[in-house]
Amino acid sequence: MKSRRKIGIVLAFVVLLATAISTTVSAVNPSNPIITEVYYDTYLKGDTSGEFIRIHNPTESSINIGGWQITDRVGIITFPAQANIDAGDSLYLAYNATVFYDEMLQNADFEYGEDSDQTLNMNKWGWGLRLNDDGDEVILKDIEDNIIDVVVYGNSDYTGTGWIGTPVKDIKPGVIMERDRNETTGQYEDTNTSADWGDYRVYVVGQSHFSYETFSFNGNVTVFTSPDSSFIEIANAIDNAQESIYLNVYEFHNFYLMDHIINAIGRGVDVKVMLEGGPVGGIGDEERYIANKTVAAGGTVRFMINNKSEGIYDRYAFNHAKYALIDNKSTIIMSENWKNTGVPTNNTFGNRGWGIIINNPDVTNYFSEVFVEDWKPASRDSFSFTANDPVFVNKYGTPPPDFVPDRTVPTNNYSHPFDSEIISGTFHVSPVLAPDTSLMQTKSIIGMIKGAESSVYVEQLYIKKWGSSADSKPNLFLEAVINASRRGCEVKILLNPTYSFESNQATIDYVRSAAANEGLDLDAKFIDIENTGLNKTHNKGVIVDNSKVLISSINWNEHSPANNREAGVIVENEDAAGFYTDVFLYDWYAVASPCGDVNHDGAITSTDAAIVLGMAVRGKYDADADVSGDGRVTSFDALMILQAAVI
Repeated sequence: MKSRRKIGIVLAFVVLLATAISTTVSAVNPSNPIITEVYYDTYLKGDTSGEFIRIHNPTESSINIGGWQITDRVGIITFPAQANIDAGDSLYLAYNATVFYDEMLQNADFEYGEDSDQTLNMNKWGWGLRLNDDGDEVILKDIEDNIIDVVVYGNSDYTGTGWIGTPVKDIKPGVIMERDRNETTGQYEDTNTSADWGDYRVYVVGQSHFSYETFSFNGNVTVFTSPDSSFIEIANAIDNAQESIYLNVYEFHNFYLMDHIINAIGRGVDVKVMLEGGPVGGIGDEERYIANKTVAAGGTVRFMINNKSEGIYDRYAFNHAKYALIDNKSTIIMSENWKNTGVPTNNTFGNRGWGIIINNPDVTNYFSEVFVEDWKPASRDSFSFTANDPVFVNKYGTPPPDFVPDRTVPTNNYSHPFDSEIISGTFHVSPVLAPDTSLMQTKSIIGMIKGAESSVYVEQLYIKKWGSSADSKPNLFLEAVINASRRGCEVKILLNPTYSFESNQATIDYVRSAAANEGLDLDAKFIDIENTGLNKTHNKGVIVDNSKVLISSINWNEHSPANNREAGVIVENEDAAGFYTDVFLYDWYAVASPCGDVNHDGAITSTDAAIVLGMAVRGKYDADADVSGDGRVTSFDALMILQAAVI
């Protein structure tokens, strides 16, 4: 049955591919330039100064476009005689070159509206070109007045040459209308329809465009989980840093991690910390205190901010990533913020989260480029912490003078059975960035799930429906998981009960209904935080086929992958995935159970005895396995459990 199913899928794919190829070939002459970006609706209503257009040459030859025109059927701009587009290159045409640089931090090639740079001027006819926010068209013509490419958007009524069907849907202010690329070939899609502009990603002005890459290497990684071993692993990484620590994290509240950071600065380590300038609930006094101490010690702290009254618009809705780079050699990726719950000092208390340290310079270099891009001081939304800043002191400066840091270390009854492990072998590591690569359909998260053959385990803080109540959309991540179960995969989804309860309950009901109606090996439920002793599951992880694992900061709502700066990695290695599988199944089977029921399935069996014997051999401790109560896990505990099972 599986082979016939695979053959059918392959045949269907071939038919679709052939259709796509024929459509593309018939729709456009590949020897011509195309329009790939249109920024028509700036943050300021009615302000055209920030508008720009990007023209791309997809061919293997340079093309002279001197005398070519762009028009919206009202205004006309003409390229000067020397205008040229190199093979595979692009030209940016800005209404105002100075404003364009402020937004994009790169130079425009031509200027067609104002005269901020006389060397870049295009010839203007009539009123020149001013794009309408509500709807318009951008028409590219060659020197002989032939229409080469057309883009139609909003409420435009254009029905002429070069466009088929309805216009591209209107977009929000600050968003660039950008042409889609084929994920396999990297080529721009061009069917002369709105489908060419329907990517799931939202392209806000100033955002990055990092590509999806996979790094393969022989080496080692350190796998760990919160609350069990996250603090000790991060503290050790900080203490071992010799040159640099670059940290990008949504929130930083842990004073004990701050101590390690300040000690590193004292050793001469270059420390840069990037934080979110507007987290939900605002910036806490704890974080302002930590920022002040870090800067006073010699480090640098910046916030990614949004302040419309000052004309500052952040590139991402939230800087929600959680990663650190050590000495340009190691990358720490986590699901957790650097808070007492996310990286707890005492491991009997805290959130369930996953983390990994990847010791590979290529992976670290990739994330270093991301960090530099987000950090760049020239960007208006990258705001440097200044203790007594005259404008923003009450928001981004020092805490109130009477603030006293609370260094109380919370504790609970979590048994912390999972020590960190150093795993050596062959690894394939693929960074995942939101919004750059998080919503790809054939690669990244969805591609990993679509490739599942036997199992998909998901542990999330929450899974919400996408779209508004009036315009509900499928959650692409969740639907990919459910479709995996339809292919015969075992699927388990574990959610948190204390945050977004109603959304998670609705997801559980939806999943269980699909399982019952279709007879699927599919289930979803809440983690039992009472019996585990966990604060909550704050995780954002996926395990596929016990061989691939996603560790990330990406929540499964629509907002997180489409609008936030998020970071994660997909790691392909059976031992690494096996570690997180053990943690996941521990959380999944956590129920009220007697001492000795170490797999938390509600019964004491010979399986528990075998697990405990393995713990004894590896020197691991778990309170449920310590049946004798002597503070150790030994073969004697395994024997007692076996006797209880027999009886």
